[in-house]
Amino acid sequence: MENKTLEWLLEDSNPAIKYRTLTEICGEQPDSCRAVYNSIWEQKPVERMFSKQDENGLWANDSYEYLSACAELGLHKDERLDNYVNFIVKSMTDFLDNNDEDFGCRAPLMLRALVMMGYHEKSDVKKLITRCAATQLYDGGFNCQRLLKKNPGRKSCYKAALQGLLLYAECKRKNILPANADKLLDYFLKRDIFYSSDRTKNFKDGRADKGWRFIDNFFPAEPLRTGLPLIISSLSVLGAGNHPALTEAWELLKAKKYENGRMKLDGTLSKFPYNFGAVGKENKWVTFYAALAEKFLRGGN
Repeated sequence: MENKTLEWLLEDSNPAIKYRTLTEICGEQPDSCRAVYNSIWEQKPVERMFSKQDENGLWANDSYEYLSACAELGLHKDERLDNYVNFIVKSMTDFLDNNDEDFGCRAPLMLRALVMMGYHEKSDVKKLITRCAATQLYDGGFNCQRLLKKNPGRKSCYKAALQGLLLYAECKRKNILPANADKLLDYFLKRDIFYSSDRTKNFKDGRADKGWRFIDNFFPAEPLRTGLPLIISSLSVLGAGNHPALTEAWELLKAKKYENGRMKLDGTLSKFPYNFGAVGKENKWVTFYAALAEKFLRGGN
């Protein structure tokens, strides 16, 4: 990453990106960045988000979105988050114990957020990750129970597999990688990341159906849509950054960069408890994840 891009990410105007860049790109220890971390909590958008909690420290609205926002902001194990996390973990566990359902697309993203925030050491979270990994299908990917009920023998859903990919990448960074991670990697690599595994279709460029491509700079990840920088960074974290199957992915990422090394936001969730930036504008979040991908491509950890 060029120095000017790094300097941009390290500006004081966005303490969350500054903190994550220092700790995840530059390799600084969290304790040495305590002042920056504290300033994340002092940002007005963050204060507004937490002002919507009830007296028990819980949000009444969508749990996934608040959990995801906290994780992306770089917030981690903290007494201000403990009640909320305990509620989420118990809710997920109770649902799985008392329903004839299984993990949907949101569950891997919620577990990813818990891992990012450092709650992976909780025994209940470890059990949930194990249960999620156990739903991985024979072809290496994932599917939701709703689709499996309609057709028990069906193959994985590409979108569900992406959520599993993001979860496994964060698990790898915390040294708790599930045993079948290599099968999930193979699921994407044999598709050259973006394509259907069916190579029999006749297209002018010789490639399979491009309808599955997720090539925009979308952020944050949500169950039905995942952005290019997040996909490439996850694959790089899992050690596949130099695989030939990622050649086109890196070319796409490079093509999306401006001359100054920054990237614009192509899309985002319309309703989210934290505003990660305006669509069509240069965006530090997608630029950060692209930089993270490049770091692991070089063998970072």
